[in-house]
Amino acid sequence: MALSEQTAARLVGFDELGVQMQISTLQVIEADLRRALSADVPAEMQGSAARVGAREQGRNDA
Repeated sequence: MALSEQTAARLVGFDELGVQMQISTLQVIEADLRRALSADVPAEMQGSAARVGAREQGRNDA
């Protein structure tokens, strides 16, 4: 099943779920998206992406 189909399936009836289930559902969707995005990054780029993230974090702390 494609990621978009999985996400759509998880969101069926989302508004009827309790708050905790909504949070859990969104966390699962976020984890799926992060995995999919990191799988698309070539291995040689992963280190530089981490440095960019650290640099951006430094800006947010300022």
